[in-house]
Amino acid sequence: MFALFNLRASSRVTPLRRLHTATSAPRFSIAFDIDGVLIKGKQVIPQTRRALELLQENKIPYIFLTNGGGMRESEKADQLTKKLGVYVNPEHLIVSHSPMRSLVSKYRDANVMVVGGKGSACKHAAHDYGFKNVVTPEEIHSVHPSVCPISDCETRAEPWTEKGLENVGKPVDAVMVFHDSNDWGRDLQLCLDALVSKDGKLGTIKDSDQLHNTKQTVPIYFSNPDIVWANEYPVPRFGQGTFRVCLEKIYQNLTGQPLEYVTYGKPMKTTYEYADSLLDKIDPLPKLGPDGQPAKRTVYAVGDNPYADIAGANGHGWNSVLVKTGVFRPKGNENHHLHPATTVVDHVEDAVRWIIARENMKNK
Repeated sequence: MFALFNLRASSRVTPLRRLHTATSAPRFSIAFDIDGVLIKGKQVIPQTRRALELLQENKIPYIFLTNGGGMRESEKADQLTKKLGVYVNPEHLIVSHSPMRSLVSKYRDANVMVVGGKGSACKHAAHDYGFKNVVTPEEIHSVHPSVCPISDCETRAEPWTEKGLENVGKPVDAVMVFHDSNDWGRDLQLCLDALVSKDGKLGTIKDSDQLHNTKQTVPIYFSNPDIVWANEYPVPRFGQGTFRVCLEKIYQNLTGQPLEYVTYGKPMKTTYEYADSLLDKIDPLPKLGPDGQPAKRTVYAVGDNPYADIAGANGHGWNSVLVKTGVFRPKGNENHHLHPATTVVDHVEDAVRWIIARENMKNK
């Protein structure tokens, strides 16, 4: 039921008193962000492995809930397994575009332009979800270099095949931004081309070839709203949300109309509902609690971004723990001024210790 661990040797600290509950397993769960909480760029945050050991020792169910992605969940889990030195179950991992599986029922047979990520990784993820017809900006650019003459066509280890490019000439029925763009100029241009096109056919413009007052003809979906995210660089880096802001400004400037879009990822409600359903599968609750009332799960979200992790957790009724190893960098011990967390701690090990201590107090 819980994740299996193969932990490498790590430095030991004074052990925390084991969690004691009235049942065989804790009636709470933890949802961990990844970037800025467990890892930072290519480096594992030093306290991560001990935090994961505490989860194993106390048999605490958990999931990873990240606004990162850009690949299949199984590939992301393998990547994390290598970095963290522990086995990461792909079924316990939610990336930003995981909840976009719900769009398959609407766009299963449609021609979907999937934006972001490296190479064809996001296209493969979309196919795994059930989208049958997927085209990428890279593929369109390879056939029509003039769509963005300032960008170089990406070098590929293997040449394009006719099968791989079969959806390039088809009208685009929807745009789905799965991950951060690798070529903002090209991808902004092609997203705009689809949005103002006549019936999704790239290279055409609706409303008598006039951009101004053109009505949006193609829907667009973003997998997360993050303006910035944290890696090993001293200050936060632009995220997918900044790409969206740029597209909004360009679209409105050219058409005079606001861009209509749907966003997934934290702090969006759909992502937290998706996380609840996953926790129910990992650790099913009994129908009734000890008091005879319907059982309720307590969830703690550990994150570094107040506008995504903390705002989302607070809005969904979860407890929130804000760490100082990522986007949030206070001068002292203050909480965030707009999205205050349940508590603020230095790092992820302190977060897990605080959660366990709090639950121990509740069970006295």
